[in-house]
Amino acid sequence: MNEMRQQPILSRLAEDNAYLRTSPAPNFWALMPHQIHQHTDSSCSLASATMVLNAARGQMGLNRIGGLVSEKRLLDLFDHTDWRAGIATEGGGRKLLELADHLAEALGHYGLDGWRVDRRPIAAADAASAARLRTDLAALEADPGIFPIANFHLDDFYGDGTDVGHFSPLAAFDATRDRVLVLDVYKADYEPAWAPVEHLLKSMARSCANGKPRGYLVVRRG
Repeated sequence: MNEMRQQPILSRLAEDNAYLRTSPAPNFWALMPHQIHQHTDSSCSLASATMVLNAARGQMGLNRIGGLVSEKRLLDLFDHTDWRAGIATEGGGRKLLELADHLAEALGHYGLDGWRVDRRPIAAADAASAARLRTDLAALEADPGIFPIANFHLDDFYGDGTDVGHFSPLAAFDATRDRVLVLDVYKADYEPAWAPVEHLLKSMARSCANGKPRGYLVVRRG
């Protein structure tokens, strides 16, 4: 990853946290204790999945000391796929719908049979996509058990010249200011930050080099 040159449009959580001190934000508080740093430049999908699975299991009362989901434990369950090769250095990572399939399978491995993965590919940053995103984000604040993971273009989002796609969980939605909190898993460069919804939407609307869509997933209690 390149050195971060954060766009002024983003607001660092460390300096801008009043919303979380005055709102319930149930899914932020479920997710935040499990924030981790991806262990290779290509493993953002694995880190995001690990965070969300732990948050979901926590809300179901399934987490135990010594029994949390780890990146290694999760990856070991997927040796029948090429996920391990994909997250190796220079491995190319995962695409949106590939991660959706992995997460759907992982729910069964971790006692989350009543949960599902909603797929939200985004072809364009149009009014329909914006409306659906805001609906999902409003649900994030209203009900426990909703964990979106965004797949966005790094340079479009951060303006740091990094021409790759990236996954990270979304943790809160401040509807009054129309902004969303991104808990970035590449902690070496990117702090948790608020972003305008339209800014995130545009960074998710750029398709991959092979034409496959970016967008977001919603892991939710069924």
